[in-house]
Amino acid sequence: MTAMMLTFVTLPDGTAAVVHTATLGWGEDLIEERGLPVLYRIVLDELNEAATCTAVREHDGGVLVESLHGGPGVLAYALALCTAPECRAAAEAFEKEHGPHPGMDFERAWASKQAVGDQDDQERLQEYLSAEIQDVNLHWLQQTDPDAARIFRPGCFTDSLLALAHPVPGHAAFDVGRALEQYAAAKRDEGRMDRYGALFAGTADYQWDAFLPAGATTEAAR
Repeated sequence: MTAMMLTFVTLPDGTAAVVHTATLGWGEDLIEERGLPVLYRIVLDELNEAATCTAVREHDGGVLVESLHGGPGVLAYALALCTAPECRAAAEAFEKEHGPHPGMDFERAWASKQAVGDQDDQERLQEYLSAEIQDVNLHWLQQTDPDAARIFRPGCFTDSLLALAHPVPGHAAFDVGRALEQYAAAKRDEGRMDRYGALFAGTADYQWDAFLPAGATTEAAR
């Protein structure tokens, strides 16, 4: 069951805002049965459907993930930041009665990061968050797809970004672009471009309907 929450935050510049959050965790068996793209799609859809403010209803971007506590799995967060007066009033009223939600430090830290730095800083942050999600996607693909295990190194998406930021003289970084080309070719030959698309699921630029399994419909994929 998806958990829906909102919490009041004061951004570093003093702006009063609200973080809307949808959270859903899946264990290993469910991930293997349904795939991470479905998990990510569910939390985004739930976030959009539950909220009334424009900032959330129009949100169809990235998902943040972390390891599921207590076993192999993924905890997926879909988050949106808004300053709508009605949302601020609802969050303030809830926290006035119950106090700040003790389990939302993660969401508050995320909100602060969204408001710090210039556009370049924000783009770099989004790139790194997307790379972390791609590494999670890769981890689960490598459990079931020999091509993913053969072509990619674990953690290669974040490692490549770090290598670009801090190159080591004489050290050849893993060529992610070449690996993606090889994997795309292998999945095209197999008729499983949905597996290639699953590498990008949950990132801000993923097109949910671009890569479908053979015979699948758009609604089934969502």
